[in-house]
Amino acid sequence: MEIAAAVETRRPIKETALEKLARETRIFFAAVARVTLLSGLLIPVLLASFLTIDVRLYGLDHFFSEPVLKPSKWLSYGYLLMAAGAPLVILIARRFGGEEASRVVTASWAAAAFAAFAGVSYLSPELESGDLPGVRYAVAFVASAILAQFGAAAIYDLTRGREAWWRAPFFAALGAGLIQSFIYFPIAYWTAVAPWMNWMVQDIALKSLFIVLFLGVYRVLMKRLKPRGGFGG
Repeated sequence: MEIAAAVETRRPIKETALEKLARETRIFFAAVARVTLLSGLLIPVLLASFLTIDVRLYGLDHFFSEPVLKPSKWLSYGYLLMAAGAPLVILIARRFGGEEASRVVTASWAAAAFAAFAGVSYLSPELESGDLPGVRYAVAFVASAILAQFGAAAIYDLTRGREAWWRAPFFAALGAGLIQSFIYFPIAYWTAVAPWMNWMVQDIALKSLFIVLFLGVYRVLMKRLKPRGGFGG
């Protein structure tokens, strides 16, 4: 006669309400700490962009003979630095996902805006007319940069996980660059008597060159920035 082996069944230990609250609290503060640390990478880029928003970049002028087409007419160190924000967001999205990267963008802009407002308020007694950029220029600068960075995170998540390693970073960087260009130039120069469409083409060409350089950096960092569980790339 075959005797059936006794199978010991254990009931799962039920989590108490206090234990659940403690676990969720740990998860929450860990997420806040992670966003804070990652924002520490993006905030310096934003603040440096604000400080150099009107510092013209003359290094590329010798490639153009027409004075009105020289990049220094529209290109500043601040704009160039702000364009570097999207690749940084892409690297964060690779490691932690697009939603986390979007939270980092939101937190970074909130902190940078507060710091910029506090700085302007402190210096306002010494500021003169013309020391600050015009309202339309500032709106174009900020709106184009924010939407480009959110776009970079979203596009990267939509295109990640494919066989070609370059697919997601390329389309994310390209999409962010086009978003920034197509928003910034029409808002900043729509009524200006200036060849701003030519400047926009220059901007897109310059960003295309930077995308190629960024892909090289991305390739080098791929193994170090392995995606967390559930994220392809």
